[in-house]
Amino acid sequence: MNGPMRLVRSEKISKYKNLRPIYEWSKGKAYLFVDQVKYAGKVGSILYYFNPPVHQVGNVELDAYLAGLDRVFDKRDQLGFLILYGSNDPAHAGADLKEILNRLDRTLETQKEKDIFFEWVDNRLKKGISLHAYLRKIAKNMRVAAVCGGGTRFGASAEIPLMCDYLIGDSRSAMCFSEALIGLIPGLSGIARALIKAGPTNAEFMAKTSRVIKADQLKNIGIYNLVVNTPFPLPERQKTNDPEAGKIKYQKALEINNYDTGLLLLPKGFELCTCQEEELPKVNEKKRLVLATKEEILLETAKRKAPENYSHLWGKNLKDVKEDIIMLGRPLAPQSVDAINSLFECYEPTKFDEIQFVKREMEADASLYRDPRFRAGLIGTLKQRVVDFR
Repeated sequence: MNGPMRLVRSEKISKYKNLRPIYEWSKGKAYLFVDQVKYAGKVGSILYYFNPPVHQVGNVELDAYLAGLDRVFDKRDQLGFLILYGSNDPAHAGADLKEILNRLDRTLETQKEKDIFFEWVDNRLKKGISLHAYLRKIAKNMRVAAVCGGGTRFGASAEIPLMCDYLIGDSRSAMCFSEALIGLIPGLSGIARALIKAGPTNAEFMAKTSRVIKADQLKNIGIYNLVVNTPFPLPERQKTNDPEAGKIKYQKALEINNYDTGLLLLPKGFELCTCQEEELPKVNEKKRLVLATKEEILLETAKRKAPENYSHLWGKNLKDVKEDIIMLGRPLAPQSVDAINSLFECYEPTKFDEIQFVKREMEADASLYRDPRFRAGLIGTLKQRVVDFR
């Protein structure tokens, strides 16, 4: 079977032994498995997920995550650690935007379809919040880490690893809270976890600007605990006169990259999960990188959330107006920036309650799905055009 299973269920990692499956779920080419493993004499578990081509996390997959974590929690007295792992591909998405748009468009037909859509949205967000609660509960009983291999992680594919206490990053990787470009916010605890790991100013920058944050920056702000140098590039699909042959060649390159990257990253993940507490790599808060000042964030978001600043670009292909977008930045959904502002206004470090903050995140995100401007953001993102957020 392709994906992470090839390595996780092999004997290619020194000091490592796969003991037995704990949980298995599959649907088509997608799968989510949890195995009980041993590394350097210490017993733990690894949850690994595979869903090509861009590893979107849908409602069914969230159910599988919850069921797998339930098995891990049941065995908490036998396990010393849990690692979240997946494919090391160039992109890792969150929700399927095409599916959301199709569901949203059906709501224009009847009130019943509208009710069904919002019920689906609310269930998805509730499952995401349950996933956060489960991982935080497990973290009280064992060391919980995520291995972030491959390229850029968007949406839920960034937020789920952030639910863990320790993150190991691929030097080629990045994270992007892209929701404000669409009309949403990171609603699966992304802001809360960024607050805890990176501090309020960095969390605000990530959530409001939707900028891509590279691996070294993620380490220097406290998101990553460790960055592993990966000395080969991510595969790129080449143009060819034979598209089918090109597709097969690209898939083989992805599989080779996935396996070779795992050989570098997974041992570091196991080492981090089994080392002494004092050996855990952490950022010095006094030396933490600040991605931008509060004043800079305020100026940038004020400019980018004003729809009229993009009136000469509305509807144009992003590639065709690349220079304008470099100067202005992509337009931000005003409703998203306002919702994030409200969250940060109620943030008090000395009274911070993670569970309550995550609940407020989810409720704010749910309300944004109901904003009529959300559809414009969806279409603009899918078609890669400049959005009119009026």
